[in-house]
Amino acid sequence: MFFFKRFFLGALLFGVVGCVQTPFVDSRREAGYAGTVGESTPDRVAICYNSFSTNANEIIRMAQEECAKTNREAAYDGHKYWSCRVFLPHRVYFRCLAKPVE
Repeated sequence: MFFFKRFFLGALLFGVVGCVQTPFVDSRREAGYAGTVGESTPDRVAICYNSFSTNANEIIRMAQEECAKTNREAAYDGHKYWSCRVFLPHRVYFRCLAKPVE
């Protein structure tokens, strides 16, 4: 019974900690390799997130910031569920497009 209580509390704590991780742009790099390994490219931003701890405004802000690096703006380009990490399982894509001429 003692083992079960510890296991249950550990699993509960592990789950709670996992739900509060912040989203990130999936643009990892490998040492010695010039390109990115993650899903993101300069033309298409991929953001991993958890729908329980992240709101849409935060994700859109992150995408806009990434596209602003190349003087463009983000436009929604799709979604994949259960394709990223365990605690940040969903991935949303934004295409970086030229800003409209005013």
